[in-house]
Amino acid sequence: MNKTLIFNTRINRHEEGKTVLSLLSERFTYLDQLEWSENIAAGKVRLNGDAVSCTWKVSIGDNLTYHPDSLDEPEVSTDAEVIDSSPDFLLTGKPAGIPVSRTGRIVCNTFINILRDRFNNPDIHLMHRLDRETSGLLLCAKSKEVCRKHQKNLARIMTGKYYLAIVQGRIEVNGLRIEFPLGKDPNSEIRCQVTVAPNGKPSSTIIYTVAATNEKSMLLARLVTGRRHQLRCHLSHLGHPIIGDKIYNHGGKFYLKRLTQELTDQDFLELQTRNHTLHAWAADITLPGQEPRLYHSHSFPAEFIHQATAFPGWRNPAAKILEQARNPKITHIHCP
Repeated sequence: MNKTLIFNTRINRHEEGKTVLSLLSERFTYLDQLEWSENIAAGKVRLNGDAVSCTWKVSIGDNLTYHPDSLDEPEVSTDAEVIDSSPDFLLTGKPAGIPVSRTGRIVCNTFINILRDRFNNPDIHLMHRLDRETSGLLLCAKSKEVCRKHQKNLARIMTGKYYLAIVQGRIEVNGLRIEFPLGKDPNSEIRCQVTVAPNGKPSSTIIYTVAATNEKSMLLARLVTGRRHQLRCHLSHLGHPIIGDKIYNHGGKFYLKRLTQELTDQDFLELQTRNHTLHAWAADITLPGQEPRLYHSHSFPAEFIHQATAFPGWRNPAAKILEQARNPKITHIHCP
């Protein structure tokens, strides 16, 4: 899916006064500072339609464009599990390792672009998001108008979201409700990292053990709220981080390393997997004009299946626990 494109960005008040070079290298990290300076010198970066120098300072409202010859991005799987489709919505299963939309390093090979190409519909829009390494259920609207109309009511459309996670260590719980407020971590080198914060946003997760060994456990989690990285941060704070999590496991060292270089086979050996073992498995969904239904994503990543071999026969107890999680009777409150 490597394409020739023109990228536009409008300068906001937080960016005013920055040089063109500093703005591009800070915000669009798929090129480093030297590569951006070379593109600027070659006239591939324009400000309000005119060629510009590296040291030119931008102002609010300026239009900055980048005209690349091409973009060389890692090839990604173009598989998409089609779970259901209606005139207005597409319910699909996302593979692990693909960002749903543009990131600092990947702008073309995104899952939303894969869907738009596959269904020949450039107007498909995300109703919600999954992290890059998280696989599973993803609901999309087939037009911008449908997305705008229904996204604000997403909580009434997706009334229950259930994840399967394989975590480090043995944990045995049955309906443990985690009430850890979450906020940004001002002390972290990782800008997107969240942490348990007394003044953070209320965040609630209910977890159940599906199976456990002394080394690892499979959990089913129901998200009561849907904060960024909620489940990953909650489980890490409990002392049971998700296997392969590059931010909330191993002190974040592999996430930071990946910003500047490729991870090695030895790194992945320590991580135990290339993508973290978190799968958006099931959801209670009521699409407009339809009856409520329970949907599943059965396209588990191969790495998840490999880790799950530690729990023979896990699918049957997982299905029973899912029914329990859909109608919880008693939960335990766990606060920091």
